Amino acid sequence: MVEKRIIARAVLVAVCGIILSGCASQVVQSQYYKSYSVGVERTATIGDSFLVDQSGSIEIVRRWVGVLNSPDGWKETKVYSQDFVRRELIYGGRSGATIDVSYREFRGGYAAPAFYQAMKYDLSSSSQIRFQNFKIDVRQADNEKIVYRVLSDH
Repeated sequence: MVEKRIIARAVLVAVCGIILSGCASQVVQSQYYKSYSVGVERTATIGDSFLVDQSGSIEIVRRWVGVLNSPDGWKETKVYSQDFVRRELIYGGRSGATIDVSYREFRGGYAAPAFYQAMKYDLSSSSQIRFQNFKIDVRQADNEKIVYRVLSDH
């Protein structure tokens, strides 16, 4: 009788351990991202980020919070790496021969106000523009879209 209770308790502890280990936090996704490929022509509409370069990683972590706190019992949160930086160039339209481009930079998942910049490029002298490491050939630009090709990113 004592042996059966010991075995039953051992089985119960093992089952509880298996159930609780399934409830532990787990990484669902880890990502690095670039919206462009050097030499490939792309199109973006006005207001869109036409060039995105992200270094660092975002991990989507699932953790058990219970069915009273979530419909399926799980909560997903984004965890940004210490070195996370996301850079975006946003097309703002064209006026005459000049195009408007904005730059935004995010660190740790938040927009950094000190890292926002508005620029104007005159396409009458050259169809190539440069910003930081990026050299971009603007094939076509109007007040609806920009057609471009990234020539280099270093």
